Amino acid sequence: FGIGAESFTTGSNDFYLSYALTRDILWTIDAGHFHPTEDVSDKFTAFLPFGKGLMLHVSRPIRWDSDHVVILDEATTRIGETLVRNDLLDKTFIGMDFFDATINRVAAMVIGARSTVKSLLLGMLSPIETLKDAESTGDFTTRLAVTEEMKSYPFGAVWEFYCQQQNVPAGTEWLTEVKDYEQKILTERK
Repeated sequence: FGIGAESFTTGSNDFYLSYALTRDILWTIDAGHFHPTEDVSDKFTAFLPFGKGLMLHVSRPIRWDSDHVVILDEATTRIGETLVRNDLLDKTFIGMDFFDATINRVAAMVIGARSTVKSLLLGMLSPIETLKDAESTGDFTTRLAVTEEMKSYPFGAVWEFYCQQQNVPAGTEWLTEVKDYEQKILTERK
């Protein structure tokens, strides 16, 4: 649904979803091709209990420009948290969009990939069982209090530790390597 198309997709999301369900195939959903007020992550839990799986295309929607590079915005955060909290990662294939002709393509890939992984990490850092217990017992006060408290959890320190474990640069240290690559390699291409 929507991959390879910019501002026009023939058909409807409901058709594609139903087609995937009735054919027992992966449902492809492009996060960049929905109305700005739609939360694409809400669709996952409606489909995945019944469907084979999800082919997710994480991108930013077209608004006033063609900048699709994935960033850690609210929509991407909700995507990661929804996949983790509902144990849907084993049924989901994640692809990302790195298109933006105005910036270095390697940097676009790194920014997008790191933002997507950060969204999953935020989900993994959530006190999922506490939230599920509060939800199932109708304790919406606790659910709201915990959800708000999570916003100040030390996510950055965990991310930097993860980067160190993976032997990749933390923070923007990776940008130096990309700029060096751009200067030495990309400028030689014609």
